[in-house]
Amino acid sequence: MYISDRRIRSLGRVTDERRSNEERTRTTRAALLAAARQHFEREGYAATRLDAVVADASVTKGALYHHFPTKQALYEAVIVAIQDELTAHVDRSARKARTAWDKVVDGFLSFIEIAPEAGMRRLMLEAPTVLGYERWREIDDERNLPAITASLARLEAKGELAFPATVELAETLLAISNALGTLVAEADDPATARDHVLPVWEHLIRSLRRPASD
Repeated sequence: MYISDRRIRSLGRVTDERRSNEERTRTTRAALLAAARQHFEREGYAATRLDAVVADASVTKGALYHHFPTKQALYEAVIVAIQDELTAHVDRSARKARTAWDKVVDGFLSFIEIAPEAGMRRLMLEAPTVLGYERWREIDDERNLPAITASLARLEAKGELAFPATVELAETLLAISNALGTLVAEADDPATARDHVLPVWEHLIRSLRRPASD
């Protein structure tokens, strides 16, 4: 089929425009998330003003509402971004470990290690209230339960797990991890609380290992 040079150039312009629009969309969204995150972490949800967010992001109010129709939608996007960063951090920590058990332990401990950071404290303390507990848990489960379940299944396949690698076991470990993260995040001295929690949490996780004599 013959396509004229003019038609080819036209198609090229359309493609370039689409790519340019997509790039602007990504840039605007990223700027809004970065600005909003700074305000939410520093001031909290209630005190954050959207006028300040758009000013810091150098975008219009219309651009904000194009991407995020409500303040809560913007907050959720920030929390999702923090959760994704957390998941990536846990994955990197787990990959450095040599044994399957150490991967599980290091993954869980790495979350507690960064619990004193501003973003993590916001994630643990404010997000369940702003988003509602069910939505917050849904976001958390989507990003963490599959990896935890898979790690437990590998331990079970090697005969190293004292309990069946059920979803309920994965949910239990995730719930404990979140509870400990909240404990650290809300402490008057989060760094000290973290240092006290870490060895206890490691001992509890390793206690799930099947004794060698079994």
